[in-house]
Amino acid sequence: MTELPETPVGAEETQRTTWMRRYAVDPELAQEFVAFLRDEVFPAREERGFTVESVWLSADSRQLTWFVSRFGTSEEFAKAEQAWEESEERARIFSGRPKYVLDKDLQQVTRLR
Repeated sequence: MTELPETPVGAEETQRTTWMRRYAVDPELAQEFVAFLRDEVFPAREERGFTVESVWLSADSRQLTWFVSRFGTSEEFAKAEQAWEESEERARIFSGRPKYVLDKDLQQVTRLR
């Protein structure tokens, strides 16, 4: 995963938008899902300018939470997210995969510390 910089070089005024993605996951598939995210999804998203900040799996493997950010406004993040969601690359990566995610909670968040 990429290391989160404090600010981009030469862009002190640039805003970073961050989203929390919390998933209820099938505990039987949790480790497979983590590997899938780490090996395929995260690198593809990072090539599109996203930064995966941290990833957390609950002790019972029923909930996975991760934080993803991108330099730019909320609107710019939303456009990049939509482009990712509609991309052929994403469709290819997810093709034939089991249903890892049973429910989602997606929210824009603000880093306090």
